[in-house]
Amino acid sequence: MQRIGPFLFAVLATISAFFLVWSLPPFQTADEPAHIYRANMITHGYWVAAKVQTDGRIAAGGPSDVAIIEAYFPFHHVPFKPDERANLEDFAKSFTARWDGRVFNVAAENTAPYPPFFYLPQAAAIALGKAIDLPVVQTLYLARAANALTCIVVGFFALLLAGRAHLPLFAVLLLPMSVSLYASMSQDGLVITVTALGIAFLARALSEGRPLRSGEVWASAVCFALVGMTKQPYALLCLMPLAVPAERAAVKRLAVAASLAAAVGWAVWMALVVQTPLIRQDAPTDAMGQLRFLLDNPLAVLTIAVKTFQVWGDEYYQQFVGILGWVDTRLPKPYYAAAYLVLLLSFLPLLLGRRAADWYSGAPARASAVTAAVVLATGALLFGALYMVWTPVGQLWVDGVQGRYFLPLAALLPLAFAGGRQDAGAGWSSGVPGVLERGLTWMVWLFPIVSILVVQRTVILRYYLD
Repeated sequence: MQRIGPFLFAVLATISAFFLVWSLPPFQTADEPAHIYRANMITHGYWVAAKVQTDGRIAAGGPSDVAIIEAYFPFHHVPFKPDERANLEDFAKSFTARWDGRVFNVAAENTAPYPPFFYLPQAAAIALGKAIDLPVVQTLYLARAANALTCIVVGFFALLLAGRAHLPLFAVLLLPMSVSLYASMSQDGLVITVTALGIAFLARALSEGRPLRSGEVWASAVCFALVGMTKQPYALLCLMPLAVPAERAAVKRLAVAASLAAAVGWAVWMALVVQTPLIRQDAPTDAMGQLRFLLDNPLAVLTIAVKTFQVWGDEYYQQFVGILGWVDTRLPKPYYAAAYLVLLLSFLPLLLGRRAADWYSGAPARASAVTAAVVLATGALLFGALYMVWTPVGQLWVDGVQGRYFLPLAALLPLAFAGGRQDAGAGWSSGVPGVLERGLTWMVWLFPIVSILVVQRTVILRYYLD
């Protein structure tokens, strides 16, 4: 029965992602202009961004085509305004923008430090669009489709390898927020699916009750290194192979050290050579001033943690499941509760199928402890980083954290419960409990059909119908 999941994922993800590829108006996913700039830099030979002169200042970025701005401008009135619609005039104006060779230096401070690896599908599609003289908008759709297809293929193999972790991974990979990232120019879709693939290598060994083979160690280490290079806090994911015993402990230590060195080394390189300070238009920020505030008020950290969830907790709750567009297109409120219920149900076979000893001893307990530590530490670093670089000095809550940042962390959680053997005849193995387990599995597998219908209705109403 487990073998059905990956193929069902491929079908459902293709339907839901490709609907969004074509139905979301151009540039209507969060930061999509900045992401197409980053992918387009690769087509100009800038695999790594640089500091460039633009608008009278030095900024992190690189060369881009003027045509992208011309294609985007007709739709600039839509983001953050739920009452605005994408009309035929917008599309007509946008479709006149073509790749004509005009190039300028663009500032893209939020995407310039990202490595090129997760932009390769989009960059290849842009290069093809230029080669066959597609309009910019059609090239954008092609790039979205290339990204979606790549994410679906990676997600398919992650589920194929995931062992007992397959059901909660299936649920996370088909959340509307996850799927919307597959169907965008963003690298975040591949960040989620490659994280899932790294976890799948570990979960397979843990599910089978054996140590990691050297090939699995290196495969997972490469996955986490690639993810760790995208955002500095994700570098801690490189520690995840420590959660599972390996046939050769020295090989595992070497792989973890190498992946961590790659992630941290990339961050240092970008900080020294590429990055320039993020500019917030509505409020001044100052990382050094923020650091001085925290050193002078160390107990404020607790207040900031509590206040942040008081201010933004509801947003995180919804964003994690899915607020589409520029985080301005909400799904129906009952859907969020249903999605979280299905996520919980996806973990139940793992939670209730463990022996008591698996919670406090052996490889299963070790996997749980390492996973929990990495998830909590990475989450804390995400908040800390945004507090330093995007939050006004002295403010008692953190700005800038998005619910989608936690999707890779959610993909780690199944490993915490994937180990251990079920006691013979005890729960989730035969008879009525087995029937119940199959029922839960089918509920999780079929819930994305509900998601597809809800997302389609929401997108059509938001962008096209008055």
